[in-house]
Amino acid sequence: MSRELWQVRQDVPMTSPHPHEQVAAELRADILSGRLAPGESLPGQRELGEKLGVAPNTVAQALRLLEEEGLVETAPRRRSRVLQPAAAMEVWLHEDGLFRPADSDGNGHTDVRRGEPGTDAAAVEALDRAPNAALSVRQAVLLQAGTPWALQTLFTPDPLADTSAEAATIAPFTMGSLRHEDSHTSSWSARPATTGERSLLRSRTGTAVFEVRRIGYTTNRPTSYLLTVIRADRVSIRSKGAT
Repeated sequence: MSRELWQVRQDVPMTSPHPHEQVAAELRADILSGRLAPGESLPGQRELGEKLGVAPNTVAQALRLLEEEGLVETAPRRRSRVLQPAAAMEVWLHEDGLFRPADSDGNGHTDVRRGEPGTDAAAVEALDRAPNAALSVRQAVLLQAGTPWALQTLFTPDPLADTSAEAATIAPFTMGSLRHEDSHTSSWSARPATTGERSLLRSRTGTAVFEVRRIGYTTNRPTSYLLTVIRADRVSIRSKGAT
């Protein structure tokens, strides 16, 4: 592929001034369209750079971006390999204010924090605590078929001694004192993912997320604050009654 052909392709938006992001955009489009099939090996960085009219270092930067997104696999002294793009998925919002995938097969999580002390201004305010009050924090990346779809962070004034996976992900209010919650409120917004969220969710620059802030109550006292950040490019959300 000549540099001229690459520059004038009409099917790939070239909005970034950075060459490595432009290279990543073209390769991403080819992967998502199926022109580059899962399992296919890409040309070496030097060869790919010659085809695209860019330096090998630029190609290496582009491949790192695509690796963070879960679209390619790189390894020393081996050609990069195309991975299966993350499939779209459906998630149900239940009456308890929690999200659960419609398809339970392939559910998983990666723990980020498991109950250590921390603080968060929005959580402290929601839980009606003194400024900079210490909270227990649990955080996990939620997975479907090994690919991230949401980042979930739970704040509570009470110690989170339980370390089971179920307590930290998908249904964080089923263990200990949190199981006694009797009501909740939720607020929603949409925004671009932060750099840290993109890294944990393996999503590309510019990806939008749904941000859902849930406050749980026990006899009208706020007892938990759950922040769920959901990949809008992958997830469709439906409402569902309690089961």
